[in-house]
Amino acid sequence: MQNALSSADGGLLPYVLLFDVHPQTVLCGETPPLLLTAQHRDDLLRRMGFSMHTVSFAAIHEMEPEQFVREILCDAMHAGAVSCGYNYRFGKNGSGDAQRLQALCAPWGIRVCVSEPVRFAGKPISSTRIRRAVESGEIADANAMLGRAFSYTATVLHGNARGRELGFPTINQKLPRGLVVPKFGVYASEVCVDGKMYRGITNIGVRPTIPDTAVISETNILDFSGDLYGETLTVSLTRFVRPERKFTDLEAVFTQVRKDIKTAYGQ
Repeated sequence: MQNALSSADGGLLPYVLLFDVHPQTVLCGETPPLLLTAQHRDDLLRRMGFSMHTVSFAAIHEMEPEQFVREILCDAMHAGAVSCGYNYRFGKNGSGDAQRLQALCAPWGIRVCVSEPVRFAGKPISSTRIRRAVESGEIADANAMLGRAFSYTATVLHGNARGRELGFPTINQKLPRGLVVPKFGVYASEVCVDGKMYRGITNIGVRPTIPDTAVISETNILDFSGDLYGETLTVSLTRFVRPERKFTDLEAVFTQVRKDIKTAYGQ
């Protein structure tokens, strides 16, 4: 990303080339769980200073590398410089790599910058590694690799109000469709309300004490009171506290919530 942004110093506009669908949707007929929604991705890119150009993956994945450079990079995007990763593949059957991209772009006067791998715990960071970390509850590792907290944005739904009755009101949200599902359990979290960040304690799962088939994010926002039903809020997970488990009754649930808050925040 920094390589692309640095090109702006030479008078170029920083763009990100996006596909309309995940490549695996076309190549394998299934889409892997996403690390962020398309809207969240686009918001992050805009805040970083990027514009976006979207192409149909179905339309380009059969292109020969030469055709991709000519029709997409030159004719469609009028590229003056491009940046790609060290393991970048493009063109029909992935026949093009970063070195071939450099060779094909040279006659068009397009400068190519190849980024070296960014490592975490001695290994290159990849979406697969991050996804597995989220799914296994290793949220601190996932956040370190992402360079931000894993988060999701969803509408606050009406719940059964049992938490409010016992002094621990919660906001209930369904995870965005297609998003990778974190390991079921309790997390320290942060919630943005009206531009202000609040600490929270979030349970993700099916609430076995109160049987529910849907995966729900249920967050108790610390030091906040107010009606948030119908609001669209962003929850960021910061630390895994414990796995989800079933309790004998609701009183036991909220006794455990107090312990979870103490574990997460020492209070």
